[in-house]
Amino acid sequence: MTFPACGLYRTTSPLPGKEAQVPANALVYFHNHSDAGPPLILIPASVANNTWTFTTKGHLVQSGDYPATLADLKPEGFYVLADSLQIADKRVEPGQILQLGYNRNGEALAFFPTRDAATNALVFPTKGSKLGPQTYASLRALDVRGPHS
Repeated sequence: MTFPACGLYRTTSPLPGKEAQVPANALVYFHNHSDAGPPLILIPASVANNTWTFTTKGHLVQSGDYPATLADLKPEGFYVLADSLQIADKRVEPGQILQLGYNRNGEALAFFPTRDAATNALVFPTKGSKLGPQTYASLRALDVRGPHS
């Protein structure tokens, strides 16, 4: 049986037998290379700096058909906006850096930084703006590793 890669997904249907813990439309981490047997679904535990950590104990995926119902999500991290975006009364132009995160429902959120003049650091807010499917699909990953990474 071929499974999707480990990573972030949005459920499109509940996990059979664990419907209350893993409902439809939930952010999950799919883990498929455990020596313990079937793949696991891990649920969000907490969020810090707009990045989720997941529970260490997962829910076994007993149905071989279930992984095909998972919707693949881009990794959390930093991206560049490829197309302009209208958010409320503000227009965000292409080339803008953003941090991509998700809410518990697996909906994409954009966190737009401000620049701290004293430290020259980019400061990302803790409240993001929901991204529509077209904007989400057009995001381009940005490599922000330092020279010693």
